[in-house]
Amino acid sequence: MYLNILNNKFTLITSTAIIIIPFYIYKTYRTLKNEYQEKLLFYDRHNCVVMYNGTQGMSGWPPHTGRIKLNLKKENCLEVIHEPVLYFIRTAKISLDVAFMLLGINSVYVALKQARGRGVKIRLLVNYEHCANKLSEIKSLIKEGIEVQTYISNKPGMSSIMHYKYMVKDYTKCGGFVFTGSLNLSETGFLNNYEDIVFTSNFYTAQAFHENFEECWNYIVMDNKTLMNRTVLLDINFA
Repeated sequence: MYLNILNNKFTLITSTAIIIIPFYIYKTYRTLKNEYQEKLLFYDRHNCVVMYNGTQGMSGWPPHTGRIKLNLKKENCLEVIHEPVLYFIRTAKISLDVAFMLLGINSVYVALKQARGRGVKIRLLVNYEHCANKLSEIKSLIKEGIEVQTYISNKPGMSSIMHYKYMVKDYTKCGGFVFTGSLNLSETGFLNNYEDIVFTSNFYTAQAFHENFEECWNYIVMDNKTLMNRTVLLDINFA
């Protein structure tokens, strides 16, 4: 009888193992496969060219191979066309240097705050003449601990502007990621214009953009300490 009990327990354990072990192996396989696919998608999305074709949609954004047509009636339309920009920001882990003439997309402000909340160090350069409509949003970034500098031209009107359109993400001496192109971060740019965005993980490209940002940032920091610029910034409560 004792042997029968042992045999029954052995049979139960064996049967359970036959069921559990393959399930565990399959679950591990699926997890590893998903992680690999995510890494592959991450790489593809950081080495591609996205084209916005007026009201016709956008193309070149992995995993899509053809044109993504826009349906402005759908609630997630803006989320879809903003995805390349938002993905770049949302996947930042260490640092994010942003140089844009203007920043006019609310979802970008949200993504920047969320990135800062994850501990990402963020610096933002904007052109003074183009930030008047977004002062409250920019100030909200400053409250979150995001460093902001505005380029103030010493020439009349807008004869000289900070016209950059790029971001440098997670730059180190070993690598980094760059987002650049013709696109201004405005709804007009996304919905109406013919624009391009280039994403690359090429180290030398990331290094060049990083060095340019550092040079521009340091220059503007010093320039904004002058009496004229400090007066301008005080008028909008930026100093």
